[in-house]
Amino acid sequence: MTGSGAVRIPKAQLVLGRTLGDGGQGTVWEVEKRLINKTWPVAYKEYKPKALGQLRVDVLDRMVAFLPGRPPAVGEWMARHTAWPAALVTEGSDVRGFLMRQIPDEFFITVPSGDRKTAGFEFLLNPLDFVGKMVGEVSPRQTFGLLLALADTLQRLHELGVVAGDLSPKNLLFSLAGQRPGCFLIDCDAMGLAGAWALKPVQTPGWQLPADEVPETTQGDGYKFALLATRLFLHEQHGQDTDALRRVDRTVGDLAERGLSSTPSDRPTLSEWLDPLRRAFDTAPVTWPGRRPAGGPTPGAASGGTGPGGTRLQGAPAPGAAAPAGGPVPSFVPPPYRPAVSGGRRSGAGRVAAAVIGAVLVLVALGVWWNGHGGGSASGSDGAADTTTRQSETSTTSARETQARALNGLLTENTGRRGGVADAVASLTQCNDLSDDRRVFADAADARAGLVDKLDALGLDELPDGLASDLRTAWRRSEAADRAYVRVVDAVSGDCASGSAAATSAWHDAATASDDATKAKKDFVAAWNPVAEEYGFSRLAWTDL
Repeated sequence: MTGSGAVRIPKAQLVLGRTLGDGGQGTVWEVEKRLINKTWPVAYKEYKPKALGQLRVDVLDRMVAFLPGRPPAVGEWMARHTAWPAALVTEGSDVRGFLMRQIPDEFFITVPSGDRKTAGFEFLLNPLDFVGKMVGEVSPRQTFGLLLALADTLQRLHELGVVAGDLSPKNLLFSLAGQRPGCFLIDCDAMGLAGAWALKPVQTPGWQLPADEVPETTQGDGYKFALLATRLFLHEQHGQDTDALRRVDRTVGDLAERGLSSTPSDRPTLSEWLDPLRRAFDTAPVTWPGRRPAGGPTPGAASGGTGPGGTRLQGAPAPGAAAPAGGPVPSFVPPPYRPAVSGGRRSGAGRVAAAVIGAVLVLVALGVWWNGHGGGSASGSDGAADTTTRQSETSTTSARETQARALNGLLTENTGRRGGVADAVASLTQCNDLSDDRRVFADAADARAGLVDKLDALGLDELPDGLASDLRTAWRRSEAADRAYVRVVDAVSGDCASGSAAATSAWHDAATASDDATKAKKDFVAAWNPVAEEYGFSRLAWTDL
């Protein structure tokens, strides 16, 4: 024991079983012959040297000591909803890692290949056909139920002084196996307790907070919750347009719009979401528009697609069940396709404002042209005006070069990524090293998302029109192709043969996205290379992107 009351267990006393996971920070093992509270199976996370060097042991110590000082009901609730650190593991006097409860069985799914995977929310941020194949049919009502479960969990954590920080689909797990959907949070050692962090907070690419906002606040959790709610109804991993969510439930959509505000104090607290989400869960439709019900019981029954141990997930089709000839008339219409908008979402009011601003900018531009082409004073001999113009031109040139250099640095950061993805595609077609291929695609997609976030943070108004939008499209569509290849791996794993990858719908999605990306890349380099030559940068071929 330590002075804080945190339990310490020598590693030599642990009986380690199979490896449960291996990530950037550490490795997780099954621990045999131990239970937490005589109830829950135990896992041990051992930090790798780099993470151990960054670890604040004093904060992890306080996290372990936190629950024993709370009422038993609080500790039980935390254990049912999170993998909270339960004991420090030591070698000599040094902390090497910690014990936590294993992920409960209901937070796993069995994918068509037969592999058992943790049920991350990332599975749900995909086209409905893919979700149906990998998870089973997940209805709008169930989706609201998952959001309700997560909002309730986060709100209770906030009351306890805990902030999730890196709230993303990778560390949020879902279950549809009970009477109501549930969620479970992992990577809890990366959460904050009373404003202190055992590990430096990070942000998953594509899930960052607005510029200059720190991720260590409850308002930051609220922003990412609103982002998740929005994207679950867009059926994609990006986007901030709340219209699709509004079509299902206007009140919840309005909350999401407020939650995505760049001003933290304007965002609703998690407790403000609870009643609207309860009403949405009770009243939302049980099918998505244009889709027939999958058969089986209505949402709320613990049956459906295959889960851990052969359990069928709620709302998914029973084996061999045929869909009814028709279904209920959907109570909302699907959202229209909206192309990505630079800088994030635009509500209806935002689109009107953008149009007005665009018109004003056109008028300003015409005014500048007129003044420079005889539209100034009648005498045309205003020396002060000429001096101002020359100074402005010098300033503009300087800003243009600064912007070009910043963009060139970003392009350099992407160098060499294409080769790794191309190799993984070739490997995938031969059914070689599928797990390795999946990692390459997922890492590439995350990297592309990170590059787009950095691109959006640059001011490129002095560079040729359309340059930034072409590059954004190129990287977004490349990311879409990478994520489609991830779905290909998931679809063929366990039953891969020559030609099977190319026969999947995800393969065709990847090809379409790749074609779009190629066109955008060619348009970009055509506009970029004259700028590169102007400032002595290397010219690019479209394949360099």
